[in-house]
Amino acid sequence: MSITRRGFLYQKNGKIRVDHEKTNSILLNNLHIDLLLKHNQYMKGILLDAGCGEKPYSLIYEKITEKSIGVDVEYGIHDQKAVDVFASLDQLPFPDCMFDTVLCTNVLEHIAENGKAFSELSRVLKDNGYMILSVPFLYPAHEIPHDYYRYSFYGLKYQMEKNGLTIKKMIPLGGVGMMILVYCNLFLCKFLKMKMLNFIACILQEGVYKIYRGVCLDHLISKEDKGMMKIISTGYFIVAQKCRNKIQDQG
Repeated sequence: MSITRRGFLYQKNGKIRVDHEKTNSILLNNLHIDLLLKHNQYMKGILLDAGCGEKPYSLIYEKITEKSIGVDVEYGIHDQKAVDVFASLDQLPFPDCMFDTVLCTNVLEHIAENGKAFSELSRVLKDNGYMILSVPFLYPAHEIPHDYYRYSFYGLKYQMEKNGLTIKKMIPLGGVGMMILVYCNLFLCKFLKMKMLNFIACILQEGVYKIYRGVCLDHLISKEDKGMMKIISTGYFIVAQKCRNKIQDQG
């Protein structure tokens, strides 16, 4: 029985799981796995893993892309053995239109020059290529002191349009219910800091997420009118496409 580990994820019997020893954020990480798997058709060609850390999501993209390059900063808190290029996302050392896909998960809140980062990610993406990203919204500060921003639904829409990207999918990372569960977990695991509570909280989250996946996930993805989730959500998952005409019009 082979197990492949990448950061806070591992693959066992073909299924990608969250490693409870590395993180206790089980709900949101499981949601990220499912969203990436359900949108893996947008991962192709040469992929930039922007803010790659230990490349946990390479378990998803490594078999469906031609090549991947992971970029991260030298002062990152994660193990850096998997990093291919050290650079900040606001100063990428790559030529224009190099990548077919840009993947950036929960990183842009850590870039002080955020406007430049959005611009750089768009610059290195090929025309008609896809950007897949996620960002937190109503979520506590983390990896301090390098935590600078939160992105609303409308702030993301503005940045995408400003940088010549057309949004294909904008999916909230849950609504009020998910946010309450996430904050309860943070209280149990981050503030009480009891090992047994942490273990129980992880097991409970796995069980709750199985129910959530069966009852809510498809509706979350397919629902056109996001309603209150445009206002109240722990974050957002986006698939956007770079359009040459948009960039020319803005130029």
